[in-house]
Amino acid sequence: MIEYQNRYSQTDEPDEQGRWARTATYRNIRIAWISKHFIKDKYTFCVTCHFPTMQNDTANESKVFFSLEDAQDFVSERWKFFLTAVS
Repeated sequence: MIEYQNRYSQTDEPDEQGRWARTATYRNIRIAWISKHFIKDKYTFCVTCHFPTMQNDTANESKVFFSLEDAQDFVSERWKFFLTAVS
C-alpha cells in the first residue's frame, strides 16, 4: 500500500517559504514526490515518479494535475503497472 507523508507543511497551505509537498512511499521506499504550486489563480499538483530509477536520478515520469486526488491516483496507477511489469 502506498503511504503519503507531509513535507514542509502539515496543512493544505504552503509553509512560510511557499513550499508544500507530499512524498509517496511503498515499504519505506520513496516512489514519488507531489508538489503543489499556485499558477494563474489555480493550484496545480506536479507528480514526479522516482521508479524504476533511484530518487537522486532523473525522474522517470512527471505530470501535472489540478487535484491532489488525481495526482495520487496517477501514482497508484503507475506503481501498479510497474509492479506488474517487473513480476
